Amino acid sequence: MADRAPASPTRAAAAPLKGAPLAAAIRQQVAAALAAHPGVKPCLVNVIAGDDPASHSYLDAIDRAAGKLGIASRRVALPAAAGERALVDAVAAAGRDPAVHGILVQFPLPPGVRKEAVAAALPPAKDVDGLTAASLGAVLAGERRHTAPCTAAAVAELLASEPRLSPEGRHVVIVGRSLVVGRPLAAMLAAPLPGGQATVTLCHTRTRDLPRHTTSADIVIVAAGVPALLKPDMVRPGAIVVDVGTHPVTTPQGPSLVGDVDPAVAGVAGVLTPVPGGVGPVTSAVLMRHVTAAALPGYVPPAW
Repeated sequence: MADRAPASPTRAAAAPLKGAPLAAAIRQQVAAALAAHPGVKPCLVNVIAGDDPASHSYLDAIDRAAGKLGIASRRVALPAAAGERALVDAVAAAGRDPAVHGILVQFPLPPGVRKEAVAAALPPAKDVDGLTAASLGAVLAGERRHTAPCTAAAVAELLASEPRLSPEGRHVVIVGRSLVVGRPLAAMLAAPLPGGQATVTLCHTRTRDLPRHTTSADIVIVAAGVPALLKPDMVRPGAIVVDVGTHPVTTPQGPSLVGDVDPAVAGVAGVLTPVPGGVGPVTSAVLMRHVTAAALPGYVPPAW
């Protein structure tokens, strides 16, 4: 398999699928819902252990996004040496607080801390990012709740945002089997609901002959956590490619992000999400909508 496949000189570069327009529309939905309930102030609690700059920077961005919408965003920051009991207690305390509507647990967890133990302390109604088994079960059942994983929901909404991107009746290959993106997204896109109805193949980094699967796809979604995993010769010309990967790098211009898709894929694909600026903005907006839905009984978001 070649590392690069030169773009055809007669073929235009892939059209960028930017997330900003959809993210703005979702924020407008949230603002309208909150304006109709002036006495409600949604509250999100972010639980994090450790001092990883990238993780805290991400939560800073969440704080800013929430503040613009009038959503309270509180942070429970624990030391990197925090054990499982400390994290479980922090999540349980937020779960008992009636002023808290949504809880987000920042990953990765410290060594020795089991995700299952943390998830068990999280009330499903306050799970705004699909951490609990109840939330994932609802996704598998095709129930559109505010408890779905935000990144998976963001990808589903991007594809449902324009008729030309619709997965209905198409072959979708997802590379990555995490419970954050790959597996819940496969259920969303295969569901017999608007925005679904796709034929889905779920692959991962140990899939044999991965290019055989990806080159057969109308839509390729890469969420494997491997920089530049998807090469140009792994994509059918004109395919829709969604890059979920985010990897910090240092460039001459300063810190930036790269994805799971080789930039040269732009010479083959028909549509490609940029990194940064593709899935990320939609994920943040979906989180704001999930917190709002958790705070407003009876409010049903218009999508996942």
